[in-house]
Amino acid sequence: MLYYAQGNAIVTRDELYEKVDSGELTEFYRDLSLKKSTRSIRFSTGDLTPENAVAPDIVPFQPIGMGKPLTIMIREVYTGRYPQKLLGDRSDMLVTSAVRSSFTYDARPRAIHYLAKGVSRKKRLSRPSASDEGTPVVFYSPALIERSLTLDLTMVFDDFPKAVFEKFGGLMSTAAAIPVFLPYSAYLFSAGVVTNLIGSVGEMAFDRSPEFSASEPLDIWLPGSVPVPSGFALISDENVDRYDETFLTEYHVDGRGRVVDMAGKPYAGDVPYIVVSLDGTPHDELSAFAPTAASAAVLSRFFGVADKQTESFELLAEGIKLYNDYTCRKQVDELDATIASLPAGEEKEALVKKREALAKNILTDLLKK
Repeated sequence: MLYYAQGNAIVTRDELYEKVDSGELTEFYRDLSLKKSTRSIRFSTGDLTPENAVAPDIVPFQPIGMGKPLTIMIREVYTGRYPQKLLGDRSDMLVTSAVRSSFTYDARPRAIHYLAKGVSRKKRLSRPSASDEGTPVVFYSPALIERSLTLDLTMVFDDFPKAVFEKFGGLMSTAAAIPVFLPYSAYLFSAGVVTNLIGSVGEMAFDRSPEFSASEPLDIWLPGSVPVPSGFALISDENVDRYDETFLTEYHVDGRGRVVDMAGKPYAGDVPYIVVSLDGTPHDELSAFAPTAASAAVLSRFFGVADKQTESFELLAEGIKLYNDYTCRKQVDELDATIASLPAGEEKEALVKKREALAKNILTDLLKK
């Protein structure tokens, strides 16, 4: 279930939409951006005030929307009541995400963010440390053209073979900030390299059912829906009230993406959750995200790597990047013709913005113009 962080409140999608529909939230953030005095907003679980909307020592989030950059990043993972084991209280943990967008051709290649050993109940993880393998980056677009995305998040708890950690670590060392993707069962893909995880070992590791699983729509500019705001969002696998009736009333997401009480003490109850951030700041270092995700989607239908073998798929990845660029270039050219035929007005301005967004998604210099 998806919740939004607003000031010291954690609110449901419906409550947020009520404040948007009334005009209160829009007026609040507009006045705040203009540095005008603005009234606080009361939610059922807390308040949004000019003081807690943006902490003075925290870099502010940038707005998101059609034609603007979008970065989705994991900021905190909390295991809560998981893992639920009959023997022992620790287990290895795998955290994955999948985002359905136009670049993945209706597929949802899973990205691996954390692969950690010996995780216990009520364990808190932020971004991977320098000694750990993984990345918090879930999604990046230099200029969003999708009206809506679907975000899937999972936690899998089990004892993973040593080979899985070795292969994952090897790929992460070449992938930088881009996640390692899991196109299918025993296959890992990143940075133009695909690896087979020794047949049944990989299948055993990655075909297990997740204990934590959530799938949420992120409506960017969908008719009949309120646009998702930039900032922090909290995602749990169920309604949090089922396991902790004090969660929404006594805790909030602070300016660093941590769930804490009013005294700043971290949450330590049974509710598992993942806090993500949605931000419109451009990140040139993540420009390879879309073609890598697209390559993983295609690879989900293409398997021919022998057991224990690692092969370079740089040519395939480059080809898919070129195909993405060609598709955007073709749409830009079609829009140019339409724009040229229209008189000045709102319709023409909207198409110009769409054209600019598509152009920003073209990575190949030869196809830029």
